[in-house]
Amino acid sequence: LIKALEEKGIGRPSTYAPTIDVILRRNYVQLEERRFVPTKLGETVVQLLMDHFPAVVDLGFTAELETQLDQVEAGLLPWQEVVKNFYAPFIEDLSRAKTELGRVKVEDEPSNIPCELCGRMMVVRYGRFGRFLACPGYPECKNTKPYRKELAVACPLCGKPLVERRTKKGRRFYGCSAYPDCLFTSWRLPAKVSCPRCGGSARIRRGEDGGEELVCANAACGYVGPRPAPEAK
Repeated sequence: LIKALEEKGIGRPSTYAPTIDVILRRNYVQLEERRFVPTKLGETVVQLLMDHFPAVVDLGFTAELETQLDQVEAGLLPWQEVVKNFYAPFIEDLSRAKTELGRVKVEDEPSNIPCELCGRMMVVRYGRFGRFLACPGYPECKNTKPYRKELAVACPLCGKPLVERRTKKGRRFYGCSAYPDCLFTSWRLPAKVSCPRCGGSARIRRGEDGGEELVCANAACGYVGPRPAPEAK
């Protein structure tokens, strides 16, 4: 992301960290395998901005405005002129958006988890602290619970299914669904297969070529090989 910003002439070294913090904290993106993946909320926000503020979210506009601000700092351009040129069309777009936009609802994501109170299939929604499961029968049923994506991979310690979790900063990791009885966690996705060299547990990681590799969890073994192809259904 930072490389793309640099290539487009957007932002400064001092703004890169705050930019990344904002898009993670507001759940516009999620960090998966060291890459940002947009959420439904992020895609909705971007589409709204493109529909109602096309000039402001244009990459060329942002780069040009930053160039003008540099000229203001150097005393080559009066700041009043820069602000006026930006604000006059922006306030018109803002007034129009307030009239036309209304309240925006992000579509719920279906899940295969039944509500233990009423039996309806729960849905995934976005809240202040990220995704959570909620009963679609609200307000009759107000059941909610943390969102945990269950994986078809057994915990190497106790055999219970593993689930995908998130840190407060949005980084993904994997833990046992039996927590706190089982404390297994891993930054890398545990593999369904064992290490072909030593028979121990293995992990999936992204290789230098962008593909995925099978890596033995035992550092003493050191096995690294191609990820096995998924089994045919």
